[in-house]
Amino acid sequence: MTDHCHTCQAPIAGYDSVHCGSIERGYRDLCSRCFNEEVANHGELDFQHVQFDPVDMPDAGGAVHRFHFRLHLLGDQVSLEAFELKDGAPDGYQFQMLDEAEADLFALMARLIERMRRALAFRHLEAKGRRLSIKDMLVRGRITCDLDADDRLPLLVIDGREIDWATFGRMLMTFEGWQFKLEIKDRSEEV
Repeated sequence: MTDHCHTCQAPIAGYDSVHCGSIERGYRDLCSRCFNEEVANHGELDFQHVQFDPVDMPDAGGAVHRFHFRLHLLGDQVSLEAFELKDGAPDGYQFQMLDEAEADLFALMARLIERMRRALAFRHLEAKGRRLSIKDMLVRGRITCDLDADDRLPLLVIDGREIDWATFGRMLMTFEGWQFKLEIKDRSEEV
């Protein structure tokens, strides 16, 4: 779905729209550039928005992933996100880096690209016949919600692909009787 920015009237994709405001003043949809300009003006910051073009990057199996970028000024911090799109919404591989608001955005982008390359260079799952299994006894991924499940169940994104809770449980049964360590990290941290 494409809307228009309330401030500059430019068309904006839903994933790049920021819905902001208050009950007293009403709500508006802003593009990232206009949102960042408002935050910078409010905080009296000298901030120049940068629009990064999508980047194609291969994973360890040779599949190419297209990443889009979103830059948001969050007061005294800046967030740079990279994500794949599915049906116009962020999905698959997703990455985020945070830095100080005055940070060099091109250096931040370079660090994010390096993190993405490291993550895509490693496979956590492998196919054994018609089933997926955990490769090298290590799994990294992202937790999201399985909207198709009757109960609110986790849906994991591992190697850029969605793995439902039951499938992941079957993968874990290969290690019945073993120990494990589950460590949860903020999405801006490297795992």
